[in-house]
Amino acid sequence: MMADTILLVALIICLLLFLIYIALKPIKFSKRQILLILTFFSVAIVSLFFFTGFKKLNADISRIIRNSSPKQPDEVYSLLFKKPLDSCMTAINFKDQVIPKSDCCIWMEVKLCPTELARIIKLKNYQASVYNKLDSLNLLKPFSDKPIWWTPQVLGDTIIKLNIRFNDDNQQTLFFGRDSSHVYLCDQAL
Repeated sequence: MMADTILLVALIICLLLFLIYIALKPIKFSKRQILLILTFFSVAIVSLFFFTGFKKLNADISRIIRNSSPKQPDEVYSLLFKKPLDSCMTAINFKDQVIPKSDCCIWMEVKLCPTELARIIKLKNYQASVYNKLDSLNLLKPFSDKPIWWTPQVLGDTIIKLNIRFNDDNQQTLFFGRDSSHVYLCDQAL
């Protein structure tokens, strides 16, 4: 559980804030009170290290750093759909979900080979819908936070929408035209 690491970080932050406060207002506390509080924080931090273990803390911190670092479009595509067929995917535009649950979606615009699109369609049990270009404005209303470049309405006279809902908060939607080479993706995690 990452709660141990979060508690440890919170304790360290509280200790640092307390030390800054002491440095700015040294007359408020006696030396005995300062030593007592520093001893409390030290014992709390050492006991958390003892109970959680350094390896677990290191793994949690590494995971936080890895998840918060920017990802490349190819990496995100592979996480969503596994590795694409030989040179069959070219990312045109990409916006990652930096903070899960805070940022709603992963947005992608990609060029795919028809065989690659057929492969990713087979990976999941998508619900398919077909719309004409005139319906695209109503179709795109739920995607209000989309980037400026995310414009499935340019796909042609017929727009195919594939959608899968994993649970109440998570769904994945693909839009493509009849030629099936230009795809817009929204992977939503609310």
